[in-house]
Amino acid sequence: MDYGYRMLRHVVAQVFGNLGQAARLTLVPTFLPAAILLALFMSWGFSYTAFTDPTVDPSQLPDVNPGVIFLTVLAGVVVSVITYCWAAVGWHRFVLLEEYGRGVVPNWHGPYILSYLGRAFLIGLFAVAVSIAAMIVIGILLSIFQSTAIAFVLLTGFTLGLTWLITRVGLILPAAALGEKMTFGESWEASKPVASHLLVPLFFIALAMTLANQLVAVIFGQSALGIIPMAFLYWIQVLLNLSLLTTLYGTQVERRTLN
Repeated sequence: MDYGYRMLRHVVAQVFGNLGQAARLTLVPTFLPAAILLALFMSWGFSYTAFTDPTVDPSQLPDVNPGVIFLTVLAGVVVSVITYCWAAVGWHRFVLLEEYGRGVVPNWHGPYILSYLGRAFLIGLFAVAVSIAAMIVIGILLSIFQSTAIAFVLLTGFTLGLTWLITRVGLILPAAALGEKMTFGESWEASKPVASHLLVPLFFIALAMTLANQLVAVIFGQSALGIIPMAFLYWIQVLLNLSLLTTLYGTQVERRTLN
């Protein structure tokens, strides 16, 4: 598993060693749509606690047409997905091609971003199909072995296993960012030599992010101030996950050496 630890160190160094450039490439595309959406809702009279507190009486919420709310949220989600892919393509290309952005946004590569979006959608469908099958099996096992400990082990194993599967086929994403063709099967085969080693960075990244988020939740509770560290942790996790895929593509497809 030594190679797995080396991958983990490389990914962490890649992110925190280029944090300034990461901010210029990804912060605006990642958070601007959500910030605009949040500001719009607050202008309608919704408070932050209205979104996070399930005990809020619906009759006390602002009188806004539900259809308008639905369409606004839908538009926000669509724009956020597109800008996320824009940021992801920018980060992959920065690491693999040393391509810098323009000011505080990455260069716009429309065809590559569209390809990235399409492949991400396919991965999403794959994840849903695997999740449904896994949940059926887990449900059967939990009906037989009614234990909280067993449930925790099964659900933890499912989460790690699903992330592992997505990562194995996920090399199609940095390939899309570079304008290269790659299938699920080719990604699976390319990542095969390091398949077991992948569990190390996946496990420790997930563990570190989970503990950090729990710490923030304990410190800030329902306070609106908690949204700032939560957003920062989300951004770091996105960068780490993107960097792991970038590292895998660089080492397993382009045959670069791992520093």
